[in-house]
Amino acid sequence: MDCKLPLFLVIEDHPEVGQNNCEFLHMIEAQCSCISVDTPDRGIEQLELELPNLVVVDLQFGTVGGEQSAKPGLALLRQIFERYPTVNILVYTSEPNFLRQLASQIGKHQGGFVVVNKMERRSAFLEGVRSALDGQLKVHRELMKEMQLTQQDLEILDLLCRHALTDQAIAERMHVSHKTAQNYVQRLKAKLDIEHLDGQNINPRVAVCMAAIGRKLIVY
Repeated sequence: MDCKLPLFLVIEDHPEVGQNNCEFLHMIEAQCSCISVDTPDRGIEQLELELPNLVVVDLQFGTVGGEQSAKPGLALLRQIFERYPTVNILVYTSEPNFLRQLASQIGKHQGGFVVVNKMERRSAFLEGVRSALDGQLKVHRELMKEMQLTQQDLEILDLLCRHALTDQAIAERMHVSHKTAQNYVQRLKAKLDIEHLDGQNINPRVAVCMAAIGRKLIVY
């Protein structure tokens, strides 16, 4: 983060939950500014004023009839994907399966995108915030399986596997930072469903290439 105070935006229709989220976000950055709004429309209005370091979004919002619906939350995410392709997003929801409708857009999003289930401990929320701010892609495996690799993903695979380039070399080739290149590789690990191999003494770069070969994504 730069010298300007970090800005977090929470879009949540239950004010007490929104305020609670802001309190936990202050655990990440004590000096941050946290704005909580209760409707998707107000969230978009705030995004138009200033792009935050992180957007925390619930999927379900109350309807006129008093019921909860995921339609407003999904529509909100579609707008964010279209207008703000690099913003970091944390979806904090008790119904993550609704996101299957957005698998393609999530796979193309350039900013961090993390999903945390409200049923998990708050430590998972904090971990998810850090991952999203770091630009990582972390969603449940069922959703990940429905994502298609982008053209950029295929380019990274080629540099990683066919040319055996390091993360730094990939960064130089693509004119991006070392951290961005690392995130590209992390996203490949996630999309190819090999993150569960961490800690098993399997080189992740080798695992990425083996998975890609198995899916006929690269040919030697």
